[in-house]
Amino acid sequence: MCSNCTDILEDFGIEHTVALCPLRNSWYCSHCAIYGHLTKSCPAKPSILFLKPAYIEQLIPYSDLKEYNITSITPIRTSLLEKEQEQRLLEIKDNDKVIAAYLAARSVKIQRGFTKRQALEEYAKIENKRVIYIH
Repeated sequence: MCSNCTDILEDFGIEHTVALCPLRNSWYCSHCAIYGHLTKSCPAKPSILFLKPAYIEQLIPYSDLKEYNITSITPIRTSLLEKEQEQRLLEIKDNDKVIAAYLAARSVKIQRGFTKRQALEEYAKIENKRVIYIH
């Protein structure tokens, strides 16, 4: 018996190592679509759990993965639209005094030749924010 199956397969009479454990070999990870470990101990765990697939192979049925011997793990690239949606919003009143006060509170200096709005837009880019002006 190995440490994986001591408590679960109590009557399993075949001596084996952890690498050859039938229980471990039956564990399936839904993150990387590979047998041999559980999802909670996945070495390639994506940042957002279960909300959307992280690898192209997660979109392929397991029977096809097995039939065509697909063993690769190909990350899904996020589109520009998704990156834009991930941006936080910065809602601010469309007023030069309010914009100047906001920038001053964050120690942002307005460069020569820049308007207050341009300085705010540059600051927003650095902070991965999208500016929405409220009238």
